[in-house]
Amino acid sequence: MSPRVESIHSDERLPAEADVVIVGGGILGSTAAYFLAKRGLSVALLEKGHVACEQSSRNWGWCRQQNRDRRELPLSVLSMRLWDELTRDINRDLGFRRCGLVYATHDEAVLAGWERWREVAREYEVGTRILSRAEVAERVPEARDKWVGGSYSERDGKAEPALAAPAIADGARALGATIHQECAARALDLANGKIAGVHTEKGYIRTSAVLCAAGAWSSRFLRPLGIRFPHPMNRSS
Repeated sequence: MSPRVESIHSDERLPAEADVVIVGGGILGSTAAYFLAKRGLSVALLEKGHVACEQSSRNWGWCRQQNRDRRELPLSVLSMRLWDELTRDINRDLGFRRCGLVYATHDEAVLAGWERWREVAREYEVGTRILSRAEVAERVPEARDKWVGGSYSERDGKAEPALAAPAIADGARALGATIHQECAARALDLANGKIAGVHTEKGYIRTSAVLCAAGAWSSRFLRPLGIRFPHPMNRSS
């Protein structure tokens, strides 16, 4: 059973205006609120339920660089550094640990691909090494007869989904952001083709910038604006 998501209190009064309104109080919305507030912007974070109680608390919390696409690595390397800094600056336990990450496979072709990826790892100074069949069997004994090998990155790790987003949202509040739970964003207010504000179920906020971090609910919020997300099964190759 996963741990209960840490609850945080809400700011009951909506601000009349904010530099940025963020829709969605998961890990993306919470971290965006934190870094925008750190820059000195006024931020209102809106969550239709409770912070981190949807997708952001229903995952394994992996924070990894190993075996990523080359195009993702600059952002991934930066992300790992920011996880270290967040834990220090917020002074809260986010459950982030550089505990290492093991990949195991029973497919020789997959293992060869991980071996080739080590060239990318060296380019970005990501420490990773190939594991022998015996080394993988020692770490994952439940299927020891199937493994042909694996890879290991000692500087990768994980954060705790039930702790991270709520703690980061509270960190944003400490920098001046306001957090509004059980407060769904209903619609954008547009004037002359530009954002003028956000209608919420608890009132109206004037703003010229809105960040949508609503996860699976994003399409419902953006569809009235004519914004569509392509279905992955409908993409052309």
